[in-house]
Amino acid sequence: MLEETNLFRWATSELSQDAFICWLLSWADRRNAVKNPDAHRAGLAFLNSILQQSGQPPASTETIVIHKQLEAVDIVVEVGGDRVILIEDKTDTTEHGDQLERYKVAVGAHFPNRTVIPVFCKTGDQSGYQKARAAGYVLFLRRNLLSALRDIKMANFRNDIFDDFLAMIESREAATESYLHTEIGKWSHFAWQGFFLNLQEALPEVEWGYVPHARGGFMGAWWHFGEWLGWQTYLQIEENVLVMKMGCWDTNHPSSVRAEVRDRWFEELRAASKASSVEIRQPPRRGNGTTMTAAHIGSGNGWLKRRENGRLDFEATVAFLREAMIMLDKARAGNASTEVATSQPS
Repeated sequence: MLEETNLFRWATSELSQDAFICWLLSWADRRNAVKNPDAHRAGLAFLNSILQQSGQPPASTETIVIHKQLEAVDIVVEVGGDRVILIEDKTDTTEHGDQLERYKVAVGAHFPNRTVIPVFCKTGDQSGYQKARAAGYVLFLRRNLLSALRDIKMANFRNDIFDDFLAMIESREAATESYLHTEIGKWSHFAWQGFFLNLQEALPEVEWGYVPHARGGFMGAWWHFGEWLGWQTYLQIEENVLVMKMGCWDTNHPSSVRAEVRDRWFEELRAASKASSVEIRQPPRRGNGTTMTAAHIGSGNGWLKRRENGRLDFEATVAFLREAMIMLDKARAGNASTEVATSQPS
């Protein structure tokens, strides 16, 4: 946890992060080389880390001009007279709509004779960055930021603002990695994000995010979608609970049909689980909505495999999830109920 005297324990908004990035980049301007040589070298190193990530040659003695909210863009950086860096800066929010494409077009029109370098900077985490990549943005994520700031620190740059920001980013990284050494059942939302990020490396089809709920939201992950009787079936992690879900979002089935389909699907799952170490049980609450929990896998968080010290055995957990995926495939290939299929409205 950050110390109470850390500026960024209190300055938590994206605007505060924008301010820090603008402040550090402003020192890269050649006119600040005499004013504070150490800060100038730090700012130039930070600027060049962004340029390097973007596949651009480094800056050296250029004039640097910083703009905030130019064309509604978080940060715009003029590098000399030929390049402009567009930085969309995020903490825990995500991009929305076509904003990234609009920003790129607007900045290009504002600086028609310069190379526009679009950068998506994020210090939080999200499930994927397909929109940013599709819009042509270079990713500058927390790990890239940490690498750049740590290198600057190693070069003996000393500044209280810089140190506080680095400590804040280090704290966030530590919280995200805490699933590796925190007792299962005591993970924070950040720890679950770290687990899901690692899980995506092993199972690339995994998507994750925060799921709001009337009884309290949770960090969830969902993957391995496949059809059974016109319903989508899939696996979902609801923090400590692993469930098998089913949903039908394009047909308004009567409540009685939904309940019947749910019960028949549970029987298929139970039959498929007999030749597997994956134990299933009926959920405590048996809903019959558009999306339903068909079965719980095991009891509580037992699907998260532990080492002798009680901490997560990630490899064993992934192996168990793969077995659950195989069992789900077998259930989909089972003898589906004809009467259920014919009772669904056309």
